[in-house]
Amino acid sequence: MAPSFSMSPSSKTSALVLALTIALSAHSVAAFYLPGVAPTDYELGEAMRVKVEALTSVKTQLPYEYYVLPFCHKGVNLQQQDALNLGEVLRGSRIYDTPYSMTMGEDQTCKILCQAKYDTQEIQAFALMIEEEYRVNLLLDNLPVAMAMYAEDTTGAGPTTKLYDTGYPIGHEEKDTKRQTRGGKRPLFLFNHLRFTILYNEDKNRNKVRIVGFEVEPYSVHHTYVNQVDFSQCPNQQAGEHGNCNLQTCSKQHPVGVREQPMIIDPRQKGKTEVIWTYDVTFQPSNIRWSTRWDTYLQSADDAEVHWFAILNSFMLVMFLSGLIAMIMVRTLRRDFQRYESKEMLEEGQEETGWKMGHGDVFR
Repeated sequence: MAPSFSMSPSSKTSALVLALTIALSAHSVAAFYLPGVAPTDYELGEAMRVKVEALTSVKTQLPYEYYVLPFCHKGVNLQQQDALNLGEVLRGSRIYDTPYSMTMGEDQTCKILCQAKYDTQEIQAFALMIEEEYRVNLLLDNLPVAMAMYAEDTTGAGPTTKLYDTGYPIGHEEKDTKRQTRGGKRPLFLFNHLRFTILYNEDKNRNKVRIVGFEVEPYSVHHTYVNQVDFSQCPNQQAGEHGNCNLQTCSKQHPVGVREQPMIIDPRQKGKTEVIWTYDVTFQPSNIRWSTRWDTYLQSADDAEVHWFAILNSFMLVMFLSGLIAMIMVRTLRRDFQRYESKEMLEEGQEETGWKMGHGDVFR
């Protein structure tokens, strides 16, 4: 006869609670994900947010907030930062919105971001950042914007490798010594036109798309116009659309060319300098899967740059704090030793005090 087992009511309750706990734990693990890691599915015609992180430079190693320079910011709340995920918090990022307007699947050409007139002090701020080789780091779907580069195999037998240079420079300093502005300084070109290329992977079964690449190609263009233009009505409108916001340098049908007159800024020039900021948006289908979209970024050579300034700064800070703690301990121990070695303390037979009391707690 087979033995029979019976469970008490308390045992049955404990078993039920344990089973529910295991089931809820499994459900929680399946539903857990890190912010910014889960894929985002877009529909055609859906608006996308372009954010900006910081201005960085491999030359100075000192980051600045994006809006420390007078970039276009109409419609952006500069007092409110974007919500950060865990990695961005640990990295000390400060992310803001931008006035760029993009719609999934809609190509746009010569879209006006804003028109601004800068005084001498503001132009000097731009010039200083250009000379220090600062770069802008925009974000789209948690992907940093990057400039595409192609490395050919030296033997000629291997395929061409695509690499990314993260961010894009604010401007460019002319290296040719023959071209100089007033005062003998080299001319500075401001990149005021951006051509974005967004790579996407389409899931035809669900009619959804995912962003797998965010590329940019900066241009320096001295935009011109004939008639009086009310630029307050032009932000995020394509030039020449509905007969408004007409520019001679580009339009909805004619993109910016490489032979356009560049936008040169002179920090010594008196008066106002007018700058018109524009951008293009192009969508391209890609075979890159969402799970491997970071591979091209990780192959970038710039990610291997050693931040010597940050390393030296951290090392000096550790040495200073270590020296400060050592000095405090030496002064405390010296004072205790002097008190214990005094004859008066030995004659009075006072109890031990200070750091010697620690042996009582250790061997208790």
